[in-house]
Amino acid sequence: MSIVFRRASADDADVIIEFNRLLAAESEQTDLDPNIVRRGVERGSLHFPEVRYFVAETHGRIVGQMMMTREWSDWRDGWLLWLQSVYVDPDFRRQGVFRRLLNHSLAECAKTMKVAGVRLYVEKDNVAATSTYLRSGFKDSGYRVMEIVPLHRENSARDTGTEDSSTSAAVPDTEK
Repeated sequence: MSIVFRRASADDADVIIEFNRLLAAESEQTDLDPNIVRRGVERGSLHFPEVRYFVAETHGRIVGQMMMTREWSDWRDGWLLWLQSVYVDPDFRRQGVFRRLLNHSLAECAKTMKVAGVRLYVEKDNVAATSTYLRSGFKDSGYRVMEIVPLHRENSARDTGTEDSSTSAAVPDTEK
C-alpha cells in the first residue's frame, strides 16, 4: 500500500474536523459540535510551529491524522511534543499507518527543534489505543493528568482570537 505522509494543509481541514468528531465518538462517546471543532482546527493551524497537523494519504484519500503541540521542558533543555487528535480510518488500522505517521511527524519536527520526547493523552478505558501506543514504544509516564476545563473567563476576547490586556482567565476558588 502506497501512503504519503505529509504536513496537513488548509485543504485538509474538513477531513481533520470529521476525524476529530469520529475520534471523540469512538473513544469517549462524545458528540463534538462541528462548528467549534472547525474553529479549533482553523485557529490551531494558524499557530505553527506550536501546533502541527500531519496526515497519511493514499490515492488522494486521507486515512490518518495527528496533531503535535509542543511544550518547553527546562528539565530536558528541549521540546516535549504532545501527540493529540490521533485517528486512523478503521479500514487502515493495524497496517502500520499510525507508526509510520508518528515517525514521519517526529522526523519533521526534529528538523526545526530539539525534541526531547513525545507524550500523549489516552482515555483510560481505551484498550485498543493503549495497546497500539505500547507497541509503538510508549510507556506509562507515571503522571496523572489534571485539568480545569473550562477555565473561567472574565470576557470572551480570547475566544474570538483577539488579545486584550483586560482579558484574563481565573481559576475557580474551591477552598471555602
